[in-house]
Amino acid sequence: MLQHGMFALTIGMTFWLAVACGTNSTEESASTSEIEPDEHLVFFRTSGWFDESRQRWHLPIHGWIYEPQRSHVRKAVFARLLKEKYGLAVSAATEENFSQRVDLLVADNERGKRIVIRVGDKEYELPASAENGHFDTVLEIAPSDLSAVEDGLLVFSAVTAPGEQRVFQGRVRLLAPVGRSIISDIDDTVKLSHVTERTRLLQQTFFDDFEPVEGMPELYRTWHERGGSVHFVSSSPWQLYHPLVAFLTGSEFPWATLSLKKVRFRDSSVQNLFKPGTETKPAAIDAILDAYPKRTFILIGDSGEQDAEVYADIARRYPDQIDTIYIRWVSDDPVDSSRFEATFTGLDPGKWKLFTSPTEIAF
Repeated sequence: MLQHGMFALTIGMTFWLAVACGTNSTEESASTSEIEPDEHLVFFRTSGWFDESRQRWHLPIHGWIYEPQRSHVRKAVFARLLKEKYGLAVSAATEENFSQRVDLLVADNERGKRIVIRVGDKEYELPASAENGHFDTVLEIAPSDLSAVEDGLLVFSAVTAPGEQRVFQGRVRLLAPVGRSIISDIDDTVKLSHVTERTRLLQQTFFDDFEPVEGMPELYRTWHERGGSVHFVSSSPWQLYHPLVAFLTGSEFPWATLSLKKVRFRDSSVQNLFKPGTETKPAAIDAILDAYPKRTFILIGDSGEQDAEVYADIARRYPDQIDTIYIRWVSDDPVDSSRFEATFTGLDPGKWKLFTSPTEIAF
């Protein structure tokens, strides 16, 4: 989402110096999750697929356990950096957004935590959380063991210790083997971000309310109403999951899965934040396509970064699954298709389209 060079090193070192270390431990029984009172647990949205040969649902379970940080010192360090280098300042109108987003970015990840979830009447112990606080696995479950399915969404919850008042729930969308799906970028595709203009990008990322691209919520709702499932694959870090979901929900986009970047600000993985989409997006998109080999896909992105290059390569490798590629033109200059004609060389010209308004997209 952000970009490279010395900017990456400066941001990374600033966060590293600002964040204090520390991991809590617990002695919970084997039947409950290890969650301290000052820790938060979030299950990310995922989608499941059905193995017809084995008659089993595959349910990806992905989450993050962390301790929120509300350090005035850390926020002051970062605010000073943004003001000195880019002239950006926190105001009364943007203070809440700035605090929430920076607090999430400098949260203390909790490693080695064991999470137990209940799906239907059975409990499953998940792999211990990694150093970035993430845990990630795929459960194989018989259809008869599934319950609490609401509008195609399987609801599950963490098993917590007696006396814990908080409820931690997750949802997995159960997708049929055959159908239509949409794989979409977020920044400058459905959310105004100005990725090619660094100062405006930082203003949008840390200060301003997220704004939808005009007409895109309606387009995605139409796709959803006609049976399409939506998967967002973005270069934003997982730490911004909550603000992004709040934006998508508030803008009335349909329920969708998210695939973001894993970044830990106190080690070299901070560089993942600055890797181009050509390095980070293909693996996430491949995983979706491989999970649903009989579904057809629309790929939608924008001209600001490398979405066209990523999608063209995927269309060549998955020719039977990719139906159409849409690229939103984000420049103020007149639409120029020369770059894209070269990018999509060898593909059916009817397979890709540049657009400036979602009204140009036919259903």
